[in-house]
Order: sequence, then C-alpha cells, then structure tokens
Amino acid sequence: MQINMMCARREFKNAQQRFDHMTMVIKSYLDSEEIINKEALPYIQERKGNPFAAMMDIDSYIDGNMAGAWIFHKDLKTFKKLAYVYSKLSVLKSVEYSNPVPFFFRSDYTNVKEPMFHMLMSDSTEIRDFLIRNIEDVANDTEDLEDEYDLNRQMIYNTLLMLEGKQLELLKQRSQKVLDAPVPKIKQFAKELELRKYDFQFYLAFAEKDLEGMKKALEPFFNKKIAQDAAKHTLVYYDFYLQPQVVIYAKLASIHGFDLGIDHEIAPKELIQYQPLPEEEYQDIVDFMKPYKLSYPYAYLQNWIDYYLRKTDQLFPV
Repeated sequence: MQINMMCARREFKNAQQRFDHMTMVIKSYLDSEEIINKEALPYIQERKGNPFAAMMDIDSYIDGNMAGAWIFHKDLKTFKKLAYVYSKLSVLKSVEYSNPVPFFFRSDYTNVKEPMFHMLMSDSTEIRDFLIRNIEDVANDTEDLEDEYDLNRQMIYNTLLMLEGKQLELLKQRSQKVLDAPVPKIKQFAKELELRKYDFQFYLAFAEKDLEGMKKALEPFFNKKIAQDAAKHTLVYYDFYLQPQVVIYAKLASIHGFDLGIDHEIAPKELIQYQPLPEEEYQDIVDFMKPYKLSYPYAYLQNWIDYYLRKTDQLFPV
C-alpha cells in the first residue's frame, strides 16, 4: 500500500514519516503472531487486579490485527471477524476501566471513532440488532447544540437512526434543525460545526432517500483539506489512509440498499459494501466473552460489571 491524500503530517516531520510509522506499528501486531495478549487473560479469568483494563488490552491487540488484515492482506473476511470481536469486547469492557459502567457511546468521541467504526465494519447483524434495540441506552437523543459534546451526541444518535432506517422523519427534523442553527459564538465550536455540516447534509439526504443527494453530500470529503480535517483524531490505525465519514456513511447507505457508486483508495468499495459473513463466522475468540450474549437485556451489563468487580459471584440474574 502507498501513501495517499489522507495522510496528514500531524505530529510527524512529514506525511511519509507518519505513514511509515503507522504501517510499522500495525505490522508489529501481525509479526507478533498473537491476536490477543495472553498475559492479560488471567486477570479476567481469575477476576484479579482490574479485569476491565485487561479487556481493554486485549481489545487493542484485536484492533491492530484487524487493521493489519486489511492494509497488508486485503483480507476482508478476517477484517470483519475481528471487527465483530472488537465490537463485542467494546461492549463488555465498559467505557472506562477505572470506573466501569454499562456500555454507551462517549460524547468526547465523534460518531466515526471506535467502536462505532468497528461495529459498522463488521457487518454483523448481532451487533446491529444490539445497537438498534438499545439505542436509548447507548446514545443520547439530545437536540441541544451548546458545545462539541452536544454535537457528538447528535451525530452518534443520528448515525444509529440511519442504522435503524425507520425513524426517517425524526432524522430529517433533527438534521435540518442543526443545519438551520445560528453560528455559535465560540470560535472553535463554530469552526467544528461548519466542518460537520456536510455530515448533516448527508443525514438529510438519507432521511429523504435521495440517492443523488447522498452522493453530493459526500463530495466535499474527497477534498484533501476537508477529508483530513474531518478525519483528524478519529481512528489511529485507519484515518491516515481511509476517509472515515465516506466509508461509514456509504456503508449505512449500502445496509439499506443504496449503492453510492464509491470506489476510491480512501474509501474502497470492498469496505463499503454491506455483506455480512455467515453467522457462524462471527466467533468469540476468547472464552470469557462466550457467556454474554448481545441479545440479553441491556440491564445484564450491570451484572457483568458487578461480577468482574467481585461484587457478586453470580454472572447473570436467575
């Protein structure tokens, strides 16, 4: 793979140095021949130390191997399988290992950051059903727009509305309200909102099932500056060569039968096309994941947390 327009310099001397560094880091996961850090497993199996920190450590290995499967081998099957594992682990590991609570999407993360990216890239119907069924628990339906946290909350909720694909009038109303909002007084927030207007234009076109409108809304993300700015601080193993917004929004369109005709080095059609693997291909690769089913009531996540915090020896309610 060669460097492309997505590779901004960031904190490196130049873009090529960043590209070389990131590919080296990702390759190191493949070279280790370890999909998970086995040293972390006893902390989970024996419920000692901080099991949630151990889960996070395992997740980081999965992320690196998932990235490597695609960037070096274009192995879409392994990419999706590991995306599923990462996604389920993201639910199980909680949001903060230092203060575990049932999973939700953080408001200091954008809607294209992990784990949303991985969840959508997996094409897993199990992950999709979990998100749709628990949308009110994992996301915030606020229509406030006071700061960047509110903006993130709105975009996360809208992304899940697109995934569901049913409440289109609500999605349209929410999106139009943001597009019509006055320019914020805080300069940095105003700049961020201006950058994200393209996202909301896509949401609006999606809500109207406007294929050409969706295509037009994504056009700005093929402008180098906009593409890089929109991707900044989103996906460390991906945003230096993929455009996250294009990949995710085109994927959501594909889930609902819309082909935007996109196939670009920053948004390959293979990643965009919605093609779930056979159900048996999505496997929990470590034993501690297996007892928890994503079909369980959301409230069971608190039991999961209490079990690994050693507050109870009963994993699930009787």
